[in-house]
Order: sequence, then C-alpha cells, then structure tokens
Amino acid sequence: MYHPGKVIAVLSPKEKGVLSSDSSVQATMKMWDDNVLTMAVEPKIAPKIRVGDIVLADYRPEKGMSVPVPRNTIVKILRGNSADKMWATYREVHEKRKGHEKREKEAQQSYIG
Repeated sequence: MYHPGKVIAVLSPKEKGVLSSDSSVQATMKMWDDNVLTMAVEPKIAPKIRVGDIVLADYRPEKGMSVPVPRNTIVKILRGNSADKMWATYREVHEKRKGHEKREKEAQQSYIG
C-alpha cells in the first residue's frame, strides 16, 4: 500500500541548520488525509526531492515483524500532470469523507427541549 503526500520540508545533512549523525535524508509531508508525517527518503532519490513535490510513501508492512509495522519510506517523486491528478483525486475523496462524516454526526445529535 502506498500513500501520497506533499513535501513541506526536506531534512538533509547538506541543508544549512541541519546537524546530522548520518547522511540520511528525511522529508516532512502533509498527507492527502491532512496528517503530517516525517519519513525517510530512499537514498537513490534523496538528492532530487524538493519542497512542493508530491511523493509516494511505502506503507507496506516490514517483513519479519510479528506485528505489521509500515515501512514509512518515500519511494517515488511525482511531478507534473501525474502528481497533480494523484493529489487532486485523493484530496477529493478526503473532502467527500469529511462532508459525509459531518452530516452523519449532525444527524445523530438529539435535542431535548
């Protein structure tokens, strides 16, 4: 399973103001469902990731774990038309869910007068 996110910060040891114990790169993303997460970036694409990129995060479970733990690693960078379509589609689904949940909650409220 993969989830799209929009990069809001890149945390690289090459960035001014970032002190690091290793050469790994992480990115903070606003996910399609409004969560904000920071994940590792695969080393092969780490030099190419930028703020504003739409990325795919690998949520597949790690192998060999007794409890499923998501991998939580950015594995793809999407740009251009495919990025715009992916982000718009997921956001549209999220907005519809929020609207539906709000209507359900309002319908469940009871008033005693």
